Amino acid sequence: MGKRVSTRTIIICIALMCIIGTCMHFVCDLVSSEAAVKVIGLVFPVNETTWEHMKMIWYPFLVAGIIISVIAKEKAYFGGFVISGIAAMLIQLGVFALYQSFTGTSILILDIIFYMVDMIICALLALLLGKRAWIGKTFYLWVVVAIGVTAAIIYLTFNPGSGFVFMDDAMLLEN
Repeated sequence: MGKRVSTRTIIICIALMCIIGTCMHFVCDLVSSEAAVKVIGLVFPVNETTWEHMKMIWYPFLVAGIIISVIAKEKAYFGGFVISGIAAMLIQLGVFALYQSFTGTSILILDIIFYMVDMIICALLALLLGKRAWIGKTFYLWVVVAIGVTAAIIYLTFNPGSGFVFMDDAMLLEN
């Protein structure tokens, strides 16, 4: 069994996940070249659709899972962050779908609040799951799942579906 993750490390990890995820939102605004946007779009949101914002959840969870697993010398933390990253994306999709179905649009302050609460709760869940031996024993499964989720995110960046999660506010108003 690996070493315990300190409270200080947990707080720093969650704060960095939220800060980095939030900063990811603005990276494509800094780039003007369409070719550069396509490369950056592999990791960073390229438009205002709900789906593109899933990158702001997934990649911080993926990186945090790798870092915490190395710091704690415990593979289970990686699996915990993969599971929780998927849960965070599903929760965010559900919350957005619910409140946007009532409002017909996104509301920035609600988006930010829901994002931060989702990130914090699911990061704490990841740390709890990281203490479960069965997750460490299935480490390679979580590696395959992480690769699959990352591949799906990249694929859907360039081949978005037609559902509401792939539409920005202007497209939603048209439909």
